[in-house]
Amino acid sequence: MPALARVLLLTATALLASGCRKIADTFFVVTAETEEICQSESDVSFSGATPGQETLERTVEVPLGQIGQDLPEGRLDTALSLQLFTLEVTGGDADLSKLQTVKVSLRRQGSTELIRTLLEYSQPSQAFSPNLLALRAVEATSVPDLARDERLELVLEARGTLPAQAWTANLRACVGVRAEVHSFKFIF
Repeated sequence: MPALARVLLLTATALLASGCRKIADTFFVVTAETEEICQSESDVSFSGATPGQETLERTVEVPLGQIGQDLPEGRLDTALSLQLFTLEVTGGDADLSKLQTVKVSLRRQGSTELIRTLLEYSQPSQAFSPNLLALRAVEATSVPDLARDERLELVLEARGTLPAQAWTANLRACVGVRAEVHSFKFIF
């Protein structure tokens, strides 16, 4: 086979293969999505802050169920959105308006390492109510390393002047999850 014909054949094969990959990524996709998964905890007890204590931390486990476990192997794209995180004082003399910053981060169940901060609010740009924090994330975040887990943890961290007396609150966290697997594999 002449050299020019061989070069043309190899070039055409490379171009067709890359075009086929785009078509395969379009048609061989498995998608799993849930609009809202919520977890609520009622009458959660918080102790009064000790002198000098300026940080409050609370973890909420959110069950993802089987959404990611039933997906086939392949390149995984995900989108997780924190649709709502509320902390509502139900008992005691707690004033949440004295908090300076509040953030909610994501981590794998049982881990101590935070993967990503989903939202963060600061005073005075976002005024906090005395008895209710209602937080929403603006954007979805990609977390392919957590998409196949059954549960994830949302960690609330609040800094500022904390209530000195014991108090109780209701917590509610709602997330939306979308996972997409591109599962086409070429065999050469």
